[in-house]
Amino acid sequence: MVKTRSVLFLFLLGTLSLWGGSAQSADEWGTVTIPAGRPVKIALGAMLTGDYASLGLDIRNGAEMAVQEKGTLLGHPIELQTEDDGCAGPPSVAIAEKVCNDPLVVGLVGYMCSGGSKPASDIHNKYKVVMISPSSTALELTARNIPIFFRTCWNDKIQARRAAEFAVKKGWKEIACIHDKSDYGQSLAQDFAKNVSAMGGKLLAMEGITRGDKDFSPVLTKIKPFKPQLLYYGGMAAEGVLIVRQMKRSGFAKTIFMSDDGCYTEKDFIQAGGAASTGAYVTYAKEPDPGWVKRFEGKYGPRQTFSPQAYDGTRILMEAVEKIAQKQSDGSLVIGKKALRDAVAKTSMDGITGRIEFDPHGDRTGSVVVVYRVAEEGGKRFFKQEDF
Repeated sequence: MVKTRSVLFLFLLGTLSLWGGSAQSADEWGTVTIPAGRPVKIALGAMLTGDYASLGLDIRNGAEMAVQEKGTLLGHPIELQTEDDGCAGPPSVAIAEKVCNDPLVVGLVGYMCSGGSKPASDIHNKYKVVMISPSSTALELTARNIPIFFRTCWNDKIQARRAAEFAVKKGWKEIACIHDKSDYGQSLAQDFAKNVSAMGGKLLAMEGITRGDKDFSPVLTKIKPFKPQLLYYGGMAAEGVLIVRQMKRSGFAKTIFMSDDGCYTEKDFIQAGGAASTGAYVTYAKEPDPGWVKRFEGKYGPRQTFSPQAYDGTRILMEAVEKIAQKQSDGSLVIGKKALRDAVAKTSMDGITGRIEFDPHGDRTGSVVVVYRVAEEGGKRFFKQEDF
C-alpha cells in the first residue's frame, strides 16, 4: 500500500510539474519571461549618428510613435531600446549579440541597412529572436530563408525592375550605373542594368564609389565620354546628392539622374541638392496614410523615408506578442519564441503603408514600388509621383 501511494504521489507530482512548467517548455525555440512590473522590450537598430542619421532617426521616430500610441502590452510597459547600427555589419552584429542576450527583449525592428541586416540576422537566427526590417531591401536577405527575418519594405528585385521599366518606357535605353559597393547599392545597380538590357537597352559603364567620399569627378570623368541618356545610382542620399550636383557642373546637362529609395529624402536629397535635384527620379513605395503623416509630422516634423515602415513593423511585433503571450498568475508574461515568430509570419493587417502579409521567405506580399520625380512648382521642390 505504501509503495502504491508512493508511485501515485510521484505520478501526480510529475503531472503537476509538467502542467506548471508547460508555458515555459512548450515552445521548441525557448521562451522570454517578462516578470511582473517589468517592461516588454523592443529593440531598434538604425543609424542614429553620421551621414545617414536623418534616415535612422526617422525610423526611430516611427517605431517610437507606435510604442507610445500602444502604451502597454498586457499590463506591462513597453520599452523601445534604441541602438546605433552605423548602417554597417560590425556594429549591427554587436547589437544583435547584445539584444539577443537581453532576457526582456522580445524582438527587434531593424536593421536599417542590408549590409547590417545580413550578418546580424545570423545572430538573431542563432538565438531565435525575430527581427523586422523597415528598410533593408537587398534580395539575398530573404533568399537565404532565415526564418526569423521579415521586412515591411519591398525587395530590390521589385525596385530595380520598376525603375528599369520606367526608364525604357521613357526611351532612356543607353545607361551608366554607379553604386556605393554596399550589398544594397551594388545589387540594385546590377539588377537595374540587367533589367534594362533584357528590355533592349544597353549598359555603357558600371562604376563603384566609396561611401563617405565627397569628390566624384574622377568617376564622372570616366563615364562622360559614353554620353549616357540616364545615370543610375545605387546607394544612399549622402553620396547621391553630391553626384547629382557634380553632374550639373561636369557636362551631363542632357543626362537624366535616377536613384533608389536611399535618395527618397526631402532633407538629404531635395534640400541638400537644391536646384540640381530638380528633374531627378527616385523609387519608393506609395505614400502612407495621409492622416498618419499629419500626426507624425505634427510630433516630429517632416518625415524622411522609412518611418511608416518602422511604425508598421513595430505594430506587427506588438500585436504578435499580444496574441501569443501567456499571462501567469503572478503577473508575469511568458512568450514563446517560435510562437511569436509564427504569429508574425501569419500577419494579416491593414497598416498605414497598406495591406501587410508575408510570403514564406519573409518578404511582404503585393509590394508596390512607385517612381517619383523631383518637381518644382510655386518655388517649392517636392517628390511627385510619376504615372506610367
